[in-house]
Amino acid sequence: MDSSRPHSHPPREIVSIADTCSAALQSMPRLEIWLKERGLPVDTALVPLMCLQTAFFTPWLPPETCYQMSRLTVWLMAVDNVLDAPDAADAPDTADSAGPDETPTRVRAWHRVLAGHGSDGGSGSGSGSGSDSDDPMARALAEIARGLHRDGRPELLAVWRKSMHQTLIGMQCERETVRTAAAGGGVPRLADYLRHGAWTIGVEQQVTALWALMEEPGLPRRLPVLLGALREAATAIRLLNDLRGHQREQSEGKTDALAIGLTEQEVYQRAEAGLENCRRALAPLTAAGYGSAVALERVALWHARMYHRFDPVRPGRATTSSLPGGPGSAAQARHTPFVPQSREAPDMSIEQEVLDVIASGGQCDNAKLAELFDRLEPVDTDLLLGTWQGGGFEHTSENAALLTKMRWYGKRFVDADHVEPLLCRDEDGTVFSYEEMGLATLREVIYRGKQSTAMVYDQLPVIDHFRRLTDNVLLCVMDKKESPTDFYFHLTRVPASLPQPSGDGR
Repeated sequence: MDSSRPHSHPPREIVSIADTCSAALQSMPRLEIWLKERGLPVDTALVPLMCLQTAFFTPWLPPETCYQMSRLTVWLMAVDNVLDAPDAADAPDTADSAGPDETPTRVRAWHRVLAGHGSDGGSGSGSGSGSDSDDPMARALAEIARGLHRDGRPELLAVWRKSMHQTLIGMQCERETVRTAAAGGGVPRLADYLRHGAWTIGVEQQVTALWALMEEPGLPRRLPVLLGALREAATAIRLLNDLRGHQREQSEGKTDALAIGLTEQEVYQRAEAGLENCRRALAPLTAAGYGSAVALERVALWHARMYHRFDPVRPGRATTSSLPGGPGSAAQARHTPFVPQSREAPDMSIEQEVLDVIASGGQCDNAKLAELFDRLEPVDTDLLLGTWQGGGFEHTSENAALLTKMRWYGKRFVDADHVEPLLCRDEDGTVFSYEEMGLATLREVIYRGKQSTAMVYDQLPVIDHFRRLTDNVLLCVMDKKESPTDFYFHLTRVPASLPQPSGDGR
């Protein structure tokens, strides 16, 4: 195997434990030297753990990828330690003695580094402790970003940079939550806590960096499904982190899901459900062998199993005790999250085949689609609300050609009386609502023996009918008056974490 470049798919043969350990062993001395030279506030005893986990994530990628990913993981641990410290100092032996008021300045510097400025000869400089280049955290981040930029894909690097910005925002919010609680204020709402907590657990930053380092054709097209699964996984891992580290974080004055009011069993069951939702969403992609999906699944698997065994903040205190709320504890749950069950290799049903076609951007014949459509369950209005990215199963019909010419992106369902059926891309790739053919509404319609919510165009003799493949993927058919054949297409939900298309009509 050529190890000089990343590969788009994991190898079909099983990667041995020896291969994984070899990549980790090559990275360990380099990472320890880098960590000491940069002066980051992370215990060097954690270096083996960091290298082993990143080698486990993508053992088919070259050892250099393991080293780059390990540096990123160490930096994420360091920034957590920096923002957790009462005086926001890097480490006891650093010259920096920044106080609480210095922290926002440093965080702004890190945002500038992610934007491509500062600490490397670019624009921007900090205040208080000097320029951005005086901050070891900023210098290390700039080095990590340059390494990814050199080897990564620009469109996927943008996704990683956004996740890193969100991490810093989330960590600042967590810091403010601690201050508010110390001053006698209340705790945040659970939804707000989980939104920021999913960003700050580090899973999304690891996975999006791995995607940027892969040469996987068509990966950006699969992002809506991948990012939805990634958010499920990151939220679940945050909850498992809360279970394992609750007593420690409680003593440190931090807020977690249990402090907000969930029981141990509720936290465990939410985590279990999130990991199962992630696995189900990824099933067609992992079955097709896409490295992007396999990597996400392995990242989630590693972190879930790790939190079942120990708190990585205190790795020396490994435990064999059951995770609170899980199997073996007083509050039983169904099974250990993300431990592979008998369903690990999904049956290649017609549903699975069509999901695989959607994920790969391939084609499928109408007879198979019609058979599946008639079997699937109808949808209701609530399921449809939001933005969906669309695609066809063939590219030669008149309808397919017209949508291609329009640069059709998908649909947006605002409510039952306001639907934007033709979201399109302009020449710059910006998504907008094309309204020259009118808007649409949602109505209950009986079609081929089933009553379901359908989309009725205001000005065209067209009704689009929907059936549920999953909560996030729909099989659809365009029913056009006097058209001799049905036009089948699909819709995939765009996660709320992605930038939403502009609502301006053109």
